[in-house]
Amino acid sequence: MRHSPYQPGWLLPVAILATLTAQGLPAAEIEPPPPTRTQVDLIGELERPWQAGGEIVLFAAADGTPRAGRLAQPPAHAGEERARRAEHFALARKVNVVTGARLPPQGLPLETEQIELLERFAMSDAGAVWFREVADDTLRLFNQGYLEYDAALWQRALAAGETPRLSELISGLLSETGQFAQDAAPFRLFAYDGTGAMAAAASVRLGTRGFRCRFPVSGELVDPLAVLSHEFGHTRYGDPRSAGQPLGEALTVARYENPVRVRNGFPPRGVYYLRVDPGRVPIARVLPGGGAAAASHPVWGWYCECQGEPVTLRSCPEPHADGPPLAAEETCVLRWLAVRVDDPQHGVSFRRRRRSRLS
Repeated sequence: MRHSPYQPGWLLPVAILATLTAQGLPAAEIEPPPPTRTQVDLIGELERPWQAGGEIVLFAAADGTPRAGRLAQPPAHAGEERARRAEHFALARKVNVVTGARLPPQGLPLETEQIELLERFAMSDAGAVWFREVADDTLRLFNQGYLEYDAALWQRALAAGETPRLSELISGLLSETGQFAQDAAPFRLFAYDGTGAMAAAASVRLGTRGFRCRFPVSGELVDPLAVLSHEFGHTRYGDPRSAGQPLGEALTVARYENPVRVRNGFPPRGVYYLRVDPGRVPIARVLPGGGAAAASHPVWGWYCECQGEPVTLRSCPEPHADGPPLAAEETCVLRWLAVRVDDPQHGVSFRRRRRSRLS
């Protein structure tokens, strides 16, 4: 279970407590970020009054260097919650958002419109949960000395008795220590040449061609914010092993996409269409146990992709577990699974729509 951001839990060293008291901060109510990540329970988080967690504050360690923690108290009103969400995105702008200088292999910098979409997502209820987790990663990196910060600004702040926001203090770059640390791996948000969004364990990528208005097979309307939540569900903050697997995708839609669709006024998706790219293993081997019989749930149907103008889909029979990819005709190849999406076993119905307290 994730440690509550509102309940006192970890004890700070005595020297730091004395320093906090001198700075006028309520030391007993400050907590460091959780030492490890746990899988986000988005449905449970959306049932809470607030999603951003405790306010991030800076304080001086015994040696005078800065440390970061969270106040263990909920916001007093919606304005405080917005401020916390905004600080999380400001941290992401510094550390996680790729705009040019630190491109990963085969990555592209995010354009202004993509960054604006991410900010809108970060200020939403679901996005606040995900960006809280990203911010906790930043706090862990900072407290380990892995992030570069403005030492002169910190000294001026101490002399004035007013600490800056963490997003103002850091440069967004790894410190010299962080550059040589094996466990310093910031989460990245960047672009790729394509449509929609995709994810890996340590990144979410946005397509340079934006989002479709409708999903290509089902024709359902696309909610970009729900798609982003879906992709975050494939990262290290959700379940990174779920991507591209029938059961994993079905659970990801149920746990991380449909709750956002319903919250935003879209009907939940009942079927997810999973496309297996030509370079991957034969489609029969995508399923647990190597065949269709081993995974009758959640597979709903099989579809062949037929070349032509335009490309069309048609229903195909199930493939053989040990055989090659099914080719219905010379121009039709089995490429798609229709995956059934059920409500997750959280005791929560997607029909219940809870409005955000920020709206």
